[in-house]
Amino acid sequence: MNLYEMRKALSSGKSIYDLPLRVTYYARVSTEKDYQKNSLENQDTDYKKKILSVPKWTLVNGYTDDGITGTSTKKRDDFNAMIRDGLEDMYDLILTKEVCRFARNTIDTLQITRELLAKGNSGKI
Repeated sequence: MNLYEMRKALSSGKSIYDLPLRVTYYARVSTEKDYQKNSLENQDTDYKKKILSVPKWTLVNGYTDDGITGTSTKKRDDFNAMIRDGLEDMYDLILTKEVCRFARNTIDTLQITRELLAKGNSGKI
């Protein structure tokens, strides 16, 4: 579903949960400490549970980076794979715990968001 179709459906009174979307997620922890590993497992479980609980949504494999800082996207392998897959139109929506999980650098966040939105006028985020 492209961005314009999503906007039209949402403006007609539908919610995001009413739309047939291919949904993925991005989870990240910034250290390799044990309690952070539990956090990553919990994020993974929670995202899958949420996506599968919405009848109109289809789960697309998620992306996780373990022990990687959010200050730069360069060393985050799964994050970069997620962006490449988004540019290949493999999903419609990304769920993430909070914006800083996606990227702590505002310029990176805006640049990546714009790049995904511009690709075929699809709404990815």
